[in-house]
Amino acid sequence: MTRRAPWMKTIVFLLGALWLLSGIAWAEPTTPQIMNFSSTGDTGESRTFTPGETIAMFATYFDSNLDCAGVPPVLLQMLFFNLEGQLLFTCTTDTPTCGLDSFELEIGSKYRLIFGEFSAGALAAGAYDPYVLVRDCTNVNIFVLKGQTIRVIAP
Repeated sequence: MTRRAPWMKTIVFLLGALWLLSGIAWAEPTTPQIMNFSSTGDTGESRTFTPGETIAMFATYFDSNLDCAGVPPVLLQMLFFNLEGQLLFTCTTDTPTCGLDSFELEIGSKYRLIFGEFSAGALAAGAYDPYVLVRDCTNVNIFVLKGQTIRVIAP
């Protein structure tokens, strides 16, 4: 395994963030939403974690409602299902083991970046299908974003 200098990790992280944000800003509204996971301090996307890691989630969200441009959604909720479809874990903006929030990419934008952090031990060992439920500013329209399967493996 090659050890990289700390400055290299920072550069890789910044380039990845710029790539992600540029993809968000130029995406068409019909483009599928993006959801990525990484462990704290990691410089790239990951889908495999251990129960002792803090997990970060980043997702893009496009709201086509003109009234909601620049306005945060009423509800953000993260849902984790097992591969059989059983709901195992939920996270909202006020749960102590995790936290979700969002911000607009530029003033008046219909695009928002949703981010969450899940504390170590929040997810037990297993495979999860992650979803983000978003209710727009009118509390009428509901959007569901699906991420790729993530795995938490026992150490």
